[in-house]
Amino acid sequence: MYDAIGETIFDDRPLPQPMDTSGWSSRSRCPPARPRSLKIRVAKQVGARRTASTLVKRRYAGRGYRVPRQQCDVHLATFLAYDEGKLVGTVGIRLDSERGLRADEIYRDKVDVLRSAGYRTCEFTRLAVDSAATSLPVLAGLFHTAYLYAAVVRGFTHAVIEVSPRHVGFYRRSLNFELFGPERVNRRVNAPAVLLFVPFAAIAAGIDKYAGRVEVPGARGSLFVYGFPPLKRQGSSIACAQPSHRTNAGWRIAARCSSSDSKGDR
Repeated sequence: MYDAIGETIFDDRPLPQPMDTSGWSSRSRCPPARPRSLKIRVAKQVGARRTASTLVKRRYAGRGYRVPRQQCDVHLATFLAYDEGKLVGTVGIRLDSERGLRADEIYRDKVDVLRSAGYRTCEFTRLAVDSAATSLPVLAGLFHTAYLYAAVVRGFTHAVIEVSPRHVGFYRRSLNFELFGPERVNRRVNAPAVLLFVPFAAIAAGIDKYAGRVEVPGARGSLFVYGFPPLKRQGSSIACAQPSHRTNAGWRIAARCSSSDSKGDR
């Protein structure tokens, strides 16, 4: 599905109930108000990528970070999350190439370890979620979509991400990331950072185990519980066409869902 903003990947998906019950009424045990649906798109127009950059700048500036200007990069795919037509989140995923990754600027020694082991490595970057959004489902939708693109469509095996030291615990608990590089100064944003990595096999296992299953032990605190239901169980498929000028990363991706497992992966 194409429009002026980008190609829709997941459309009008009902958001699952939250695991965190701290905001629930003690009497009614009802969850607090939350958005009704989530739409994930890949940016295919300059205007859409500019809108994503505006959100990144606003959120980073609020934390005192410097935001470098984003350059055109055919190896970077930008995903946008919309709730009822409003942009509520974005994340980029850059595939390793002869140009390398942004993480190489301060963690080249660590990223080269993955390359030397034969792993196809990519990086999550420019993550931002609007402060007014229900952040956990938005984060889950963005990360799950980026994972599908990098791992399922493009065949990459591992991902790295540079995060603030105070966010390490969250990424380890919620998405199975592991600490990989020591704290160093990231001069791009003028802030300390650490490098985390995750095998996509660990993300796939988390999705299969927890997506949509709030009752499974260990689901609390995991973003996987907010993820899209496992592809085989929902009869979804991902189709990747030949490179196209209509998207910034030279690819097309679409999700087709059916109610029958007999129309599963194709």
